[in-house]
Amino acid sequence: STKAFNLMGAAVKAISFIGLADATRRFFQGFAEADKARAAVKSLGVDADALSKKLLGVSSELNGLVGQTELTAAAYDVASAGFTDAADAAEVLEASAKGAIGGLSDLNTVADATTSVLNAYGLSSEKAGKLVDGFIQTQNDGKIVVAQYAAQIGRSERIAGQEFQTSERIASQEFTTEEKRLG
Repeated sequence: STKAFNLMGAAVKAISFIGLADATRRFFQGFAEADKARAAVKSLGVDADALSKKLLGVSSELNGLVGQTELTAAAYDVASAGFTDAADAAEVLEASAKGAIGGLSDLNTVADATTSVLNAYGLSSEKAGKLVDGFIQTQNDGKIVVAQYAAQIGRSERIAGQEFQTSERIASQEFTTEEKRLG
């Protein structure tokens, strides 16, 4: 019975050590992933230091729901879409992260949809928040979920060039039509 108790104690210690070792491995793996993401965006001419500071602020504002490393990894695609200024990329990523959280989608999907529309219409990063709000409103109206919306944006661009219209533009056209009718 004492021997069994000693074996059990040794097993508990081993399990604790294994758990600590795994936690340590994951901790350092996070640093490696962050460094890899920073190097990737830097290769596109982005000021990685400035971007890191801005993305830390975005992550903080989102109460850690999206981490700085995830934002930095997504920044590569945003920068590839032409948003290489750290402030512009952070603005697109902040809007996209909020859209991912609110739209039950993932950050990369929303960021891809956002940059696709911004580029299609020659819009600046300042329009990203309003654009993502339009994506979410379309979802809330029960029309389509954000991930489906993003897929349709890509398809629309391939099939119809730049004929895709954002919900803001459609609403504006409907308002103008109604205004003319009421005259």
